[in-house]
Amino acid sequence: RGSDPVPENDSHGELIFAIADYARHTGDEAFLRRMWPHVRGAFDYMEVLRASERTEANRAVNPAFYGMMPVSISHEGYSAKPMHSYWDDFWALRGYKDAVEIATWLGRADDAERFAASRDEFSADLYASINIATKQHGIDFIPGAAELGDFDATSTTIALAPGGEQSKLPQALLVNTFERYWREFVQRRDGK
Repeated sequence: RGSDPVPENDSHGELIFAIADYARHTGDEAFLRRMWPHVRGAFDYMEVLRASERTEANRAVNPAFYGMMPVSISHEGYSAKPMHSYWDDFWALRGYKDAVEIATWLGRADDAERFAASRDEFSADLYASINIATKQHGIDFIPGAAELGDFDATSTTIALAPGGEQSKLPQALLVNTFERYWREFVQRRDGK
């Protein structure tokens, strides 16, 4: 029957990351110049998505949703009902970071400055959302979705690699996330 018309909001950041990562490994500036319109297009679309959630009306619904990527099923565990998935947000943050880097490599100082302002604002909103969601759900780990407060260490790994956010994440929440993952892995391995 073909594809379903459901939103997925991870691919924009993934595209920018893939372009930047290729350039990091090859140094291919001509490739970057050819890809620049796609980087700008993905960045601009992330800005539209982010703005749609960065409203006072949305903050009134739940402050943990403010400024995040809109609900989606990018994380297939949310296919029954789209959620504000931190998987999407960590990919968006990676995309924002790489958009700044690409603009800098290409000598586009004005774009780099504008992209950096968006990156910093999005990062602040993301960390505020995580803190709010953990308090709302009474949890001591990084949730997979703001609505659910669900445990999903796989989603959180994006923040580490390729996200590079290890030092910025709330350290107690980060440690608790992966300690719990390890405990549950050992329990599954041992048939408990």
